[in-house]
Amino acid sequence: GVPGPEWTVGAQAVEVEFDPRTCTYELVTAVSVIDAGKVLNPKTAAGQVMGGMCMGLGLASREGFLYDDNGTVKNQQFRSYKLMRFGENPAYVVKFIETPKLDSPYGARSVGEHGIIGMPGALANSLSTAAQVNLNQLPLTPESIWRLKTEGDS
Repeated sequence: GVPGPEWTVGAQAVEVEFDPRTCTYELVTAVSVIDAGKVLNPKTAAGQVMGGMCMGLGLASREGFLYDDNGTVKNQQFRSYKLMRFGENPAYVVKFIETPKLDSPYGARSVGEHGIIGMPGALANSLSTAAQVNLNQLPLTPESIWRLKTEGDS
């Protein structure tokens, strides 16, 4: 078939402040630049992308399941499942490039979940550079970064 109007491209980046002593980090800025075709409502589109960026950063930085030896989920409550809280969000920057989609109504493409797609990889790349270790497994917690750094030192 013909790809639908949701097919698009973009680029994402995350700026962090990393403490190499404690392996902790703060999300400073998250950026998404997306070709959304013709943007019909810029504020709504930017809000949609920001929501996806927040979700992607949450998945990348803290959201994960813990299992016991029998494969049972240990953190099955919001009390133990870590979500991003107010004040932990970075500054979000969203920009659009407009290349109208010729076979789509008004030339628009959907921006639906495009904000989420690159955030885990962008955060992993930023932290890998800062920590000087390859980070390839989510979530990117201070403990997991510390473990990889100490394994490399031994």
